[in-house]
Amino acid sequence: MRFFAALCLFSLCFLQNNFAQSPLEADLKQMTAMFAGEFDNFQQVWKEREDKAPEVHEHIHSIFFPIKQPAFGENVFYVKQYMDGNPQKIYRQRVYSFSINKQEQAIQLDIYSFPVDSLYYDSHLNPSKLAALMPSMMTMTQGCAVYWKREGEAFVGYMKDKACNFVSKRSGKKIFITDSLRLTRDEIWIRDEAFDEDGKYVFGNKAKIHHKLKRCRFFKAWMAVRTNEPKEGEKEQYVSIRNVILHDQGGRFQCVGEQDGKTVATKYWAELSQVVYQTGLPVMKFAIYEEGNSKAVAYSWTNPEARQIGINMRSLQGSATFREGMFGIP
Repeated sequence: MRFFAALCLFSLCFLQNNFAQSPLEADLKQMTAMFAGEFDNFQQVWKEREDKAPEVHEHIHSIFFPIKQPAFGENVFYVKQYMDGNPQKIYRQRVYSFSINKQEQAIQLDIYSFPVDSLYYDSHLNPSKLAALMPSMMTMTQGCAVYWKREGEAFVGYMKDKACNFVSKRSGKKIFITDSLRLTRDEIWIRDEAFDEDGKYVFGNKAKIHHKLKRCRFFKAWMAVRTNEPKEGEKEQYVSIRNVILHDQGGRFQCVGEQDGKTVATKYWAELSQVVYQTGLPVMKFAIYEEGNSKAVAYSWTNPEARQIGINMRSLQGSATFREGMFGIP
């Protein structure tokens, strides 16, 4: 009986030792969960413009959408990155694969480029576009892996020194690329830089300040815009805009809707954003802009964690309500 009990205890210990997660496996699970989502540096750009900074960062938006592509590994993402708040202004589209590198004692990110970008646009909205994709169909530049390590509650990413490089077709010189990243639950910081073999700057922020992207929360919005100036006794007429999905890091839409069975485009745009005023007060702002005017004609504001915000100018009214879900998919 004692032998049987000892055998059971030994078996239990053996199973625990062999099936318990290693620290790197736990880090990989946590990091990929934190990585999924959409991020935007609207706040950073807005503040730099307000402060008249000598160099204003590009306004970029990143989508990191988890996908099931076993040929690339177990932790795979479709990546779309665009500029200036315009989803059509894509500057990078990739497949990312995360795995454990025991020798480096880090999480390794391998980056795959598409053979023809346009065939795979917006695959987060239609993942079936990726169904037949295989690593052999894509380009992965050797030496350009990114390594991630835990730093407290954050993960820090880096490339090995001068490992990622290519020869410029324009200059004939070797170009070295480096990457510095930081991921937390609410932000991802990205600093891509490139220098040629003579040490001359090719691209990147010259002050070595990261693009600081904040995680997006998504809202469902509606607007109603009056289209007439009614005289006494006349009925007000409105264009109705319904079920618009936008995020709180500078998401915006034109007030285009239905009136009497026709599509009507108004001169107004609505924008939802998180900003920090010079007093240090962080707020969520719902603003209305006129076409061609960079200053809001009106806005309302509330605390950054609010789940609903509205505005009423009588001739123009609407609200935005928080919706569950990590991505802006209707």
